[in-house]
Amino acid sequence: MSDGWSWVTESRYPSFCIVLARSKTPEELLRDYGLPLNKIEGIMKLEEAEESFPYDKVNHLIRVGRVGDWSFSYEDRIPLGMTEGVRERVSRNTETLEISKGGDGTNSFQRMKNSRRLETFEPRNPIDAFGDGPFLMSEILQERFQPDRGGRRAMIDLTTAISENYGITVDREALKGPLLTAALPN
Repeated sequence: MSDGWSWVTESRYPSFCIVLARSKTPEELLRDYGLPLNKIEGIMKLEEAEESFPYDKVNHLIRVGRVGDWSFSYEDRIPLGMTEGVRERVSRNTETLEISKGGDGTNSFQRMKNSRRLETFEPRNPIDAFGDGPFLMSEILQERFQPDRGGRRAMIDLTTAISENYGITVDREALKGPLLTAALPN
């Protein structure tokens, strides 16, 4: 049985960036990151990737998989998925969702389509969304919004809304399992 998105609030995942791209293959997603083919290491489980590419030797470890009609990239080091160039390439000809959780407590959500930012906001404060619209996810979170619920509750509300509206769940088992892996050394 899936544990859903519960991992997003766990201390094991203090900071991360996950990018979801509709109708792209994992290979297409990695190409959009602009990685040279020789940096794609193949399919590895989380444990294998962490052993092969320790934190002190690899700044960027990107693991890519598929959930239904969506591909996802997961990064828990210095994220490339949050950079403007990668965001634009990944969202070209498709819709993307990006969730980032900072070790400093700053979280963000961004939805793009065809290289245009539709909405960006901090899940704790969906009322301050900006972008070209429509503001689908921020409006959903505003309906659920309650002051002083904190970042953990806001991330749960966000991932619940993603599951309900897009049918996407990236669970802990997917992250631990075999995923296409790319690494860029320090």
